[in-house]
Amino acid sequence: MSASAVFEDLIGQPLANPYKEALFARESLLEQSLSAYQAVLTPNAPGLWSHDLRAALGFRIATLTNSLAAAGGIRKYAARRVFDGWLQNVANATVIAYSDAPAWLNAALDYTDTLTLRTHTASQSLIEALRQHGVSDEDCVKLAELVATLSYQIRLIVGFQALQA
Repeated sequence: MSASAVFEDLIGQPLANPYKEALFARESLLEQSLSAYQAVLTPNAPGLWSHDLRAALGFRIATLTNSLAAAGGIRKYAARRVFDGWLQNVANATVIAYSDAPAWLNAALDYTDTLTLRTHTASQSLIEALRQHGVSDEDCVKLAELVATLSYQIRLIVGFQALQA
C-alpha cells in the first residue's frame, strides 16, 4: 500500500485534487512521515510504553485537541486495538490522574496533557517527575518521541481534513 493510500485511510476519505497531486509529488516525504508514525506507535522495543498504551495516549492527544476524526485514524492505524479498562479512560481523557494507578502512569499523563494543551508551561519538572517514579531516561525519550510525533501527525491529518471540507 502506498504512503498516499495509507494517508487517505488515516484521514478517512480520498484526497481531492490538487492535494492528491501534491502528495504524490512528495511521496517520499509522506513515506518518511508515516514511517515515523508507525515507529512510535508500534516499535520493536516499546520499553515501558506498550503498543496498547501508545495507541491510548495517541487517542488521548487527539481527544484533548478535539481531533476525534484523527483519533479514529490513530485507533485504526494502531493495529485496530480495543481499549479496555483503564486504557479506555486514558484514551478518552476522562480522568486526569488515577488514585489506583502506578505513579509513573500519572506522571506520564501529566507530561502528555501538558505538552498537548499547555506546551508553554512545560518544564524540566515533568521529566523529573517521570524519573522520580522510576521511568528510565530511555523511556523518557520514548515518551517525548511519542507525544511529539503523534501531535505532529494529528495536526497534519486535521489540516488535510480541513482542506478537504
